[in-house]
Amino acid sequence: MKLTRTRFAAFAMVLLLVSSAGIAAAATLGANPEADQYPETKIVEDELTVESHDRTEMGWLEYENDNGEVTDLNATVNGTEGDINVAYRADLIDADALGRYPRVDGEENNSVTWLDTTNWTESGATVSDTDGATGSGVDSIEVTADVTDGSSSHAAYAEGSLTDDVEKRYLQFVVNVDELTAGSEVAIQVRDDDGDYVEAVANSSRDGTADDVFANSTASGVIYQEQLGQLPVEGSGDGSLDAVEEVRVVVRDGDATVTMTGLNVEKKSQWDFGDERVLDTSTDEDDDYTDVKVTERPEGGVIEASSLQGMGDTFTDATIHKLVYYNVEYRMQDSPGTTSILFPEADAYPNFPYLWDSSTRLSVPTAYDLTHGNLELTTEQTFLGERYVQLRYAEGVGDTDAENVSDDEWIDLSDSLGEKNTTIAVDDTVQPDSTYVVETEVKLVESQYNALQPVAGGTGGFWGDSAGRSPFHSLYNWLAGGVVGLMTMLGLGRFVGK
Repeated sequence: MKLTRTRFAAFAMVLLLVSSAGIAAAATLGANPEADQYPETKIVEDELTVESHDRTEMGWLEYENDNGEVTDLNATVNGTEGDINVAYRADLIDADALGRYPRVDGEENNSVTWLDTTNWTESGATVSDTDGATGSGVDSIEVTADVTDGSSSHAAYAEGSLTDDVEKRYLQFVVNVDELTAGSEVAIQVRDDDGDYVEAVANSSRDGTADDVFANSTASGVIYQEQLGQLPVEGSGDGSLDAVEEVRVVVRDGDATVTMTGLNVEKKSQWDFGDERVLDTSTDEDDDYTDVKVTERPEGGVIEASSLQGMGDTFTDATIHKLVYYNVEYRMQDSPGTTSILFPEADAYPNFPYLWDSSTRLSVPTAYDLTHGNLELTTEQTFLGERYVQLRYAEGVGDTDAENVSDDEWIDLSDSLGEKNTTIAVDDTVQPDSTYVVETEVKLVESQYNALQPVAGGTGGFWGDSAGRSPFHSLYNWLAGGVVGLMTMLGLGRFVGK
């Protein structure tokens, strides 16, 4: 009998479905990592810094590898107390909006910007182009002046002009206070055309929380945003700020230097730099944290958050430089393709019907765009010490298969076994790009064997059966059984074996 077109199509679909399922099975861990007895082995990193995180191109824990490709790190972020997972600094954010002042009607691409140092007028202060000084790709200018007590110098930018709703506009900027000598003061002013101005200052003798103070010490990543109508008007004009004609940086009574990465005097709303995790002072608990919107930061420093999702629309397409992840874990389940887990029958051990038999290969990738912190290889002792048949590891094995690692390369960890449910520090000097193999063999009772089985799988799943056969032997039987069963359902069973 010949195969009809319909049945041939069905047969092809069977092979496609079964082979696809086989691939999926091969990419899953052969155990239940949520089980209490799961002996997790992992490399733990206190801080990982990604040089550039492009929010339009990259997701969580992605980076650009040395071939210029966006790559997943194959890890998980455990974070710190209070669900703090990431940290970033305002002066390391590359966002178009931070340089988008002034806006010129009808101008394509808005090439007029305060970042163009040729449009600043120097009166004793020096304005320099310092693009990349805070972070690669971050545009900035530096204003510096050496002055004596009782004197002042300034630099002025007069390309923008506004006369409507002046009091509703915000003076907003991101700045690094690089130098602020004792007694000196830096003022960033907004001036009209008849001598009136409002200002925010950096002054070591002022309260950093005051509305007209943006810093009281040297700091990086300072954020300042205040409505012009909320600032006191000074100067020699009519006593009211009725226009925005000039932005001026003034240095008084001593030497000072500032680096600016963001400036705007047109917006009627604030930039939203994200949700920072902070201690909740409204409760009596010492470990309660809450989210607070970051719109100002006189002390500068990093913003610590649970994610980047809280950042406002201004930063949807931003690139964040030197993004820090806290407590990154490179776990067995993050790279299941490098872990073999079997559950052979334990005939040699009365009262223990099965063994946990695992071999996991772990390494931490290196790249120009990754800066690693302290790395430690650990394994969880989830059983009594006498249950362990074997616990050992080898370091720097490269691509060598575990069975080909020589005896003198293995380091026995049996002396490290102690109390149940403790963490064993296998190696606290892990080097990135060095490959570790950890082998664990433990005697199991029936209930532990059952609890450790993959949630969606049967006995052993792809990774082997209770007889300890090769995972590929198990895969062959699984695929063959699936093909025969589905072909029989489609009336094609008679062709099997012919």
